[in-house]
Amino acid sequence: MSTVPFYHQIREFTNTAESFAIAVEGAIAIGFLKAGDILVLDNASIHIYQENVVLEEWLWDEFGILLLTLPTRSPEMNPIEQLWHTLVRRMKALEFEKWEVRPPANDIASAILDAMTHLDVFKSYKSCGY
Repeated sequence: MSTVPFYHQIREFTNTAESFAIAVEGAIAIGFLKAGDILVLDNASIHIYQENVVLEEWLWDEFGILLLTLPTRSPEMNPIEQLWHTLVRRMKALEFEKWEVRPPANDIASAILDAMTHLDVFKSYKSCGY
């Protein structure tokens, strides 16, 4: 049985601290995040401030999940930035003018992200020096 290489949700609205916390809870509920895992986040305020100031403690105490935050302004260390770059590159490569009806961008992005492989994720980590 194969597993998905990373967890993502495409939304039609701006993410907030609350929507991020709900996404983390969802990842735990479906078993994507579990005891012994490490959740790597950048220092975006919705991740570790506002309502999520207790996220690190809650993840560790309740689920045994370690939260690791990357240094501020260090996208070169953030593998997800490389995956977003891959997403954008693959979206730009699509030839929309050949389609009779173009699907919404969030549907296209979801399909591309769903098709990413463990190798894609490995390459994103490798490009960050991990």
